[in-house]
Amino acid sequence: MTRSLSLFVVGDGAAAVVSGLAATDDGSAATVTEATLVDRVASEQPDAVVLVGDADLDETAVHDLDTAGIPIVALGEEPPPYAEGFVPTNESPAQLLLREVRLALDGETRLQLRESRRRVTRLHDGAADVAAARSFDELYDRAADVAADVLSFDHCWLGTREADRLVPRFQLGDVELMADGIGVDEGIAGETIRGGESVFVREVSERPEVSNPRDFRSFVSVPVGDFGVYQAASLTPHGFDEADLELAELFATHVSQAHQRIRAESDLQDRQRKVTGLHRAAPRLVDADTEAELFDLTVEIAETVLEFDRSYLLVALPDGEGFETVATTDPEAPERAPESGILGRTFAEGRTFHVDEVAAHPDARPHHEGPQSAISVPFGDDAVFQVIAEREGAFDDTDRELAELLVSHASATRERVRSEAALRESRRTIERLHGAAADIAKAETERAVLDRAIAAAEGVLSFDRCTIALLDETGEYLVPAAEPDDADPDASRPMHVSEGVTGRTYRTGESVLIEEVAENEHAAPAKPEYRSGISVPVGDLGTCQAVSTEPGAFDDTDLELAELLMAHVAVALERVRAEGDLRDERDRLSALFENIPDAAVSFEMVDGEPIARAVNTAFEETFGYPGDDLIGESVDEFIVPADTDTEADELNRRLRAGENVRRECRRLTAHGVRDFLMYVVPLELHAANVRGYAIYSDISERKERERALERQNERLEEFASVVSHDLRNPLSVAEGYLELARETGSDEHLETVENALERMRGLIDDLLMLAREGRVVGETEPVDLAEVADVAWRHVDTGTATLSVDEDCTIDADPDRLGELLENLFRNSIEHGGSGVAVRIECTDTGFVVEDDGNGIPAPDREEVFEPGVTSTEDGTGFGLAIVRRVAEAHDWSVELVEGESGGARFEFRT
Repeated sequence: MTRSLSLFVVGDGAAAVVSGLAATDDGSAATVTEATLVDRVASEQPDAVVLVGDADLDETAVHDLDTAGIPIVALGEEPPPYAEGFVPTNESPAQLLLREVRLALDGETRLQLRESRRRVTRLHDGAADVAAARSFDELYDRAADVAADVLSFDHCWLGTREADRLVPRFQLGDVELMADGIGVDEGIAGETIRGGESVFVREVSERPEVSNPRDFRSFVSVPVGDFGVYQAASLTPHGFDEADLELAELFATHVSQAHQRIRAESDLQDRQRKVTGLHRAAPRLVDADTEAELFDLTVEIAETVLEFDRSYLLVALPDGEGFETVATTDPEAPERAPESGILGRTFAEGRTFHVDEVAAHPDARPHHEGPQSAISVPFGDDAVFQVIAEREGAFDDTDRELAELLVSHASATRERVRSEAALRESRRTIERLHGAAADIAKAETERAVLDRAIAAAEGVLSFDRCTIALLDETGEYLVPAAEPDDADPDASRPMHVSEGVTGRTYRTGESVLIEEVAENEHAAPAKPEYRSGISVPVGDLGTCQAVSTEPGAFDDTDLELAELLMAHVAVALERVRAEGDLRDERDRLSALFENIPDAAVSFEMVDGEPIARAVNTAFEETFGYPGDDLIGESVDEFIVPADTDTEADELNRRLRAGENVRRECRRLTAHGVRDFLMYVVPLELHAANVRGYAIYSDISERKERERALERQNERLEEFASVVSHDLRNPLSVAEGYLELARETGSDEHLETVENALERMRGLIDDLLMLAREGRVVGETEPVDLAEVADVAWRHVDTGTATLSVDEDCTIDADPDRLGELLENLFRNSIEHGGSGVAVRIECTDTGFVVEDDGNGIPAPDREEVFEPGVTSTEDGTGFGLAIVRRVAEAHDWSVELVEGESGGARFEFRT
């Protein structure tokens, strides 16, 4: 059964219309003037107002009726623009009018439907303007314009969700109560966004739970996507119809679509901006030199570029002791976190967790209270990167992808930093190892080598427990020879070469890396707590082992560095042992060298010269040169006479060729030239040599005896020659004339015999003098040459010959022998130059000269005249100049006969 209608009728034909309506049972009608209409509507609240004929209402009346939700139906020729129903006057008005009123009340009159279509059309037109918005603020401004122009709701607002509140974006009419927004769990707006469905409240009084401080009587509340609410309110009940709801929903759909597009574009731009910012920040990550710097940069970029509220970088501690916070933007972050919750799962499972509601997640262990959301990303194999927001659902897939992208950049950089750090550390370790090796190489004893090796193993290779074992004298046991100072007494023990990893290492010469002792069949650790270790050969001298109580404590790098160190140790041990043997041998050789009774010198060939490296005491005593003066100098420069350089060069050549040299030689001492038996020995026979020894046995006395004997033999031969030849002739003459004298008795033959005998006496005297003058001279002394010459001149029959001598001429000589030398020279000058010859004696830089102005001696005969028996006169014996040479040689002088300035004979003596 239809409800009875209450109508107000305005216009000139109002009475007839009221009368017609009274005849029906569907409602009642009353005539109302235009002046009283508004007041009566406010007090009586009719269902509709009917305008008859040309009746017209002012804007205030139309507005009040619209506000009150009372439709206006026109009965006449043409409806006014604000009429919501229309019945032409040429039709039966009563039933049609009532029907039109009912349609108006339901919003289904042709005018209303036309207006609805018009509003929809305008809404679509406005939607295009809304869709063209480029920002959220522009969207809200355009949406407000469309709502005001198209929807024509007196009171409306649009709010979007921020955390747990709906924040107004535009407001129309009297909705100041929404100025501060509303909680998402409050009122119709909260119900709308929570349920995601429209709420149509025709009469607020029917919803007592709704707070309505402004006395709104009806509401339309529609969701705007999943992020907002659009609400319209009316001060009258039933202020909205289904058309209003549909328009509001359509409006909300357009706003939601534009919002989603702008959000998508904004998210895309935001993503692109963040990705660009991340790529721009990536070089800063790449330039990081240390892990600490990289960690700080990672959380800084998460905050400044990716705009994450709080970010954390946590590194797993050893032995499952949780995580250490190494970088964060949260000043309240704990220094350590347990290995549990989302953090622990991220680390254990190696995958990203995206949690919208931390409080609802079963694994979450937040250290902040309140609603939160989080992203947790594995960072390498030992760390986790987390970002946390103080609201739920704060992160989307883009945030997760950006967090993973940041971590990928940081992880790659971390690997590079670790690699470079490892390389730098390796380089530093190798440099320190080379330094330690150089220090080991300087060690002079085996103990020093081992101590320095252990120090290098501890300080450079960071081996806490290590032992160097060396093969004992039996060759069967490896005995600990060096350990750290703080090593336990039972940290190691002697082991047979057939025992354990140590023995295997020594036997095979191969290093061993043991990650788990229990899994190695050859391991026989000295202590059961040893879990891992390395074993490295020390050449063929022993082994070095380093152990740890932790499994897997050593890697291939440790093994390689230990091998490098032990290679240096092996070389150093072999060197010090060889040097020890060499020192012992050298000590024996030094003792032998020093105690050789003969002069000995150790030398080294440098640039072809024998440089003295050591001389014994006998050398200093024999040669008279202090050893300090000779060491480092050429031996030849000191002891080789100037006239034997060629001989010395040949000896040096033979020495370099690895030949032994044994020969007699004359060498210069501080006291003069002496005779030696020289024995030169190279260090290695028949090979190129630069070092050797020379031993000199002084044979000067023997050689002098040999030379004296040789001279005696020569004189004997000369005697024999003179006796057999020179004396035979005068003896024969004397015998012949003596026989004639006997036969004839004539004395004149005896005179010839006397002359022959005189000749024989002279020969005998000269022979005796020659024999005597050839002996070694007596003690020499400085003598005045002029005095000796004056005495000798008086001992010779000089006739009218003259003598001149340089004054102040002193020489070292035996005075008697020098006088006999001069007497023979004076006789020679007088015999060959005549009784008036002039003789002159003068000193020179090298000795002295005796010169006459006689006839001289031809150049071809000048050497021969020094031979015994050679003479150019009938009365000469030929022994005078021979005596001169013998006396000179006895003084170690030399004599040379040359032509004088005046053509006479000039005898030059070099003393």
